[in-house]
Amino acid sequence: MNFLKKENFWWVASFGVLAGITIAAFTLPGGDDLYRYYQPFAQGCLDCGFVPYFAQWFLWPLLLLHHPLAWPIWTLLCMAGFFVLLRFTKVNPLFFLVSFPMLGQIWLGQIDIFVCIGLVILVFSRNPFLRGLGIALALIKPQLTVLVIFFMLMFEKRQDLWKILTIPTLTIVASLFVYGLSWPYTWLQNAFARLPVHVWRPASATSWRYGIILLPLPLLFRDRRKRMLVSLLVSSLATPFFGVYSYIIFLLFDTPWWAVVLSFAWIAAYPLFQANAMQFAWVLPLSLLFGITLKELQERRRPPDKEKAYA
Repeated sequence: MNFLKKENFWWVASFGVLAGITIAAFTLPGGDDLYRYYQPFAQGCLDCGFVPYFAQWFLWPLLLLHHPLAWPIWTLLCMAGFFVLLRFTKVNPLFFLVSFPMLGQIWLGQIDIFVCIGLVILVFSRNPFLRGLGIALALIKPQLTVLVIFFMLMFEKRQDLWKILTIPTLTIVASLFVYGLSWPYTWLQNAFARLPVHVWRPASATSWRYGIILLPLPLLFRDRRKRMLVSLLVSSLATPFFGVYSYIIFLLFDTPWWAVVLSFAWIAAYPLFQANAMQFAWVLPLSLLFGITLKELQERRRPPDKEKAYA
């Protein structure tokens, strides 16, 4: 029976998780970031969401949602979106959905689904214009993706660069006409002055000073997907504004079973560090980075398979 196949089992189990999370969203309080930041931003409070102003064009679906159903409906939409993306990345859907960052993403009502869509397009699309759309979506949270985009563009064909940069450039130019030439300065000034100290960010705030030494690491990888993954992992360790709930953007491309366990490992530090325990969440991206780098080095040292001398 097809149901008994291992791959199908993971998907059936994942639909069970989806049902459970959706029911919980309809019965429990949650979605604080959605209600506090992103819905007001979509409604016109441009200093509320701390994302670039052009993100308002992508967040328009939030205008259709109303409290108290906005969070559960948004949860259902995001979960459905992740299910589609997982079909492209081939990551175990159950491991991804039950990881701590994913649960945090849903509980807060975050919008990283847009960033994830952009990254999947950037990796898998063969059309350079679509890859440009992926960049525009990824820039909704530039603090997560600027390094990634840089390392991905470095290996693009020179003749494709103008095509890839067309949509992001038009997006920025259009935003300057709509929101004014000074909006980037106003946005940055507002973010640095009013961005709340989020309990989900101590891990990157702790690791980034040491993580800077990892910045050249993506250059080691020629495969697009691996370079994307390594760039994301390095970004989570080498930039100071990477929330733990945003770890889903690299788990979307690699979620081994042990990563699920490590995603909760920081809880062991809670008795001693209380609210600051999440600063140790960096153990997850560092472990994944170590594993993929070690595997890459081993593959490079392995002699190429010799074909049989005679057919």
